[in-house]
Amino acid sequence: MEDRGARFMEMESIPRLLARFAGPAIVGMIANALYNIVDRVFVGHTVGADGIAAIALGFPCMLFFFAFAMLAGVGGASRLALQLGAKNREGAERALGNAVFLCLSAGTFFLVCAFLFVEPVLRASGASDALLPLAREYLSVVLWGILFSTLSYTGSCCIRARGSPAYAMGTQLVGALANVALDAYFVLGLDMGVRGAAAATVISQVLAALWVTAYFLSPRARLSLSLRALTPHWKTLRRIVTVGTPPFLMDMNFVLVLSLVNTAASKYGGDLAVSASGIFMSLDSLLFMPAIAVGEGMLPIVGYNYGARRPDRVREVIKWALGVTSVFYVVSFLVIQFYAEFFVRLFNNSDEALIALTARALRISYLAAPAAGVAIVTNSALEGLGRARDALGLSFARFFLFLLAPLLILPRLWGLYGAWSCFPLADAAGSAVALLYLRRVMREMKEPVAV
Repeated sequence: MEDRGARFMEMESIPRLLARFAGPAIVGMIANALYNIVDRVFVGHTVGADGIAAIALGFPCMLFFFAFAMLAGVGGASRLALQLGAKNREGAERALGNAVFLCLSAGTFFLVCAFLFVEPVLRASGASDALLPLAREYLSVVLWGILFSTLSYTGSCCIRARGSPAYAMGTQLVGALANVALDAYFVLGLDMGVRGAAAATVISQVLAALWVTAYFLSPRARLSLSLRALTPHWKTLRRIVTVGTPPFLMDMNFVLVLSLVNTAASKYGGDLAVSASGIFMSLDSLLFMPAIAVGEGMLPIVGYNYGARRPDRVREVIKWALGVTSVFYVVSFLVIQFYAEFFVRLFNNSDEALIALTARALRISYLAAPAAGVAIVTNSALEGLGRARDALGLSFARFFLFLLAPLLILPRLWGLYGAWSCFPLADAAGSAVALLYLRRVMREMKEPVAV
């Protein structure tokens, strides 16, 4: 019997197909953003600005692990989609199993390292002597859930590639809703402060991992996550790592960026500026990151249809994704320019200095947001096509040349606002380079990639 999901991927109209995959991905990304937003909202209204700063200082470490989940999840999903498009079930199962193996093995190794070096990690993130104890209290608890978090993200990417985007969305929803309820109980009910916020995050991540595991143990997966599939297959691992490396490096760069931003904030604005950075990153995950979900949603469509020798549908989904992300970022830009103070007050409505500083940072950082969709869609298209070298080149240009390098220079010239100005520079210049890659892809895409 023909796989219904396969017929849908090859025959459904591109707008409906993109809505089916990107819609749940957007909802899931928003739900995932709630992890940090909810923690900081509850802590901001109970502990205050220092509590927000403590969570912000632990965020680069958490994002470090998320980068490995991106490597395994994006690389595994791309390989899985290509194999499904080529009607190779054994290859698809091997891609799934090796993605999980990579996630768990790398995650375990780095988790042990993180526990051994909690204080140096926080110092590298810009922790001052005053904020270090509170930041250590938060991170030492939240690390216990990291392995579950990476597993749930990797699994949800593969679930989406398998053709079940709604279930993948449920992974983030389960975790986010649990986190809201548990934050209210631990932080407000038991007055546990940042430790309570960390405990809520850990429990919600465990629940999300169980949700993912349940899918692959059920008949609806139509893929066997057997011991044989989990056994390392070096050719498959190499291809997963190759495709997953660009988003991995992108997130690793962002880890460094966050650390540099926190350090610049601490140096030029003190602990209050670190708190502002924490609020900025939380709102950024809500107003900037969901469009990245469009890229995640289009990735399995691109991979499947390219593997099925339908480059015409690949070109069409790229065009639709560009339109959707562009509209989203224009709206985000307008929201920030006109309503920045309103959103900042959700985290703390009593510290006027914090509100003014954060609102100014948001407005500067979002100046070139409308252009950002081009780079995001192009990166996802390259990953879905298996063109890892091009995706890596684009990621390198965006983050090393246009974000990381300016972060090392501009704060020395303009202080705190020099750090914020690096974000619009990266959005504008990175998208200009992405246009060159995108034009070449649309022009040269004649034959499907080798699967």
